[in-house]
Amino acid sequence: MSDHEKMRIVRKDYSARVKKRTACYVQGIAMKADGKIEKGLVELQRALLVDDVWRAADRLLRAALPLYHTLIGLPCLGTRPVFLRTTLPVPDVDRYFAKLDAAAPIAELVRQNPGKLVLRLSDMLPPGPLDGMPFYDQFMKPEGWRYSAGMFFWGDAGEFLGQLSLNRTEEQGDITDEELELLSRLHPHVNAAIQRLLAMEHEMAARTSLELSVQMLPLPLILVDWNLRLTYLNSAARKSVMVWQHGKEGARSLKPQNKLPLDLRQACLELQSAWNQAVRDDDMAQLRRSSVLSHQDDPSFQSTVLLVEPAKGRSLQPSFVIQFTPSSHSSEVDEQSLAKLSKLTAAESEVARLVAAGGRNEEVARELGIGVSTVRSHLRRIFEKLNITSRGKLAPLFRTI
Repeated sequence: MSDHEKMRIVRKDYSARVKKRTACYVQGIAMKADGKIEKGLVELQRALLVDDVWRAADRLLRAALPLYHTLIGLPCLGTRPVFLRTTLPVPDVDRYFAKLDAAAPIAELVRQNPGKLVLRLSDMLPPGPLDGMPFYDQFMKPEGWRYSAGMFFWGDAGEFLGQLSLNRTEEQGDITDEELELLSRLHPHVNAAIQRLLAMEHEMAARTSLELSVQMLPLPLILVDWNLRLTYLNSAARKSVMVWQHGKEGARSLKPQNKLPLDLRQACLELQSAWNQAVRDDDMAQLRRSSVLSHQDDPSFQSTVLLVEPAKGRSLQPSFVIQFTPSSHSSEVDEQSLAKLSKLTAAESEVARLVAAGGRNEEVARELGIGVSTVRSHLRRIFEKLNITSRGKLAPLFRTI
């Protein structure tokens, strides 16, 4: 074998070994990328708060493909998002997105592509240079990016919920078909996290509204969980608890505390024991679900402890609701006052409560975030409904409750 042939074999063998090492290296990089994607998916599914979802989604996309910056906007009123985040160094995000929404072709993209999950901007723009296009001149070019793609999210009724967009520079190049397919595979995971987040936000908003409504009620109400921890009590309940423990005179001089009186706690324990026994005996029909206690100094002043069972099929334990019944000598006055106050709307009740506490019109307006003229309008209707002529008569009415 000639030296030339030997050299050719050596070169061929060396080339094969180089290709093998290169393949192993590329495969290792891919495996590392897959590991980062998997970690990003786990982080995304653990996220419960809006900022956590945003950060997890950003890291997931950056683990999947090279990016310049990302942005998220949801939920949307039309195409204008309520929650906005971007990795761009924008000093005023709301003002930035107001300008962006006016110039960006997002509204047209949504209109032309209902239900579309992933979109590439270059597929929607006319071919050729983009100079002269307001969106390109005002945002893309000054911010240093040229290409974009996004995940789009939709509600059950087909309404547009929001988007998660990713942008690239000219050097990074456009999003390829393979990368677009990868975004399609990641979309269900991101969508699940966003749908869960929006559902939790809706539930939290409903719960906040309910708590505000209950807080405004003049009826004392206490919620206690299975472990006998106070989960909620309104202002009327705080006063009733103080009267229950220390009497009317003591309640006036002491600071209210969020603490369950011992006799009410014992009543909860007895109902809890009865429920456990009923579950063991498989005999819920005979279960005692309430307990009525009378105050030791005033038998007409009573509290009712109710056992609230979980919905059928739920693996939750019961909770307790505690209500107070006013003493007999004040019940007639309380009922009359409650009947009057029940005529007020939620907004009027809140204005009346603040005015009764001594708030001036300007202070009430500032507290509720409304205009002074609106406060005056509410007060006129409050006076008509309660058949009173001055704000000074509101405080006695609330005190009777």
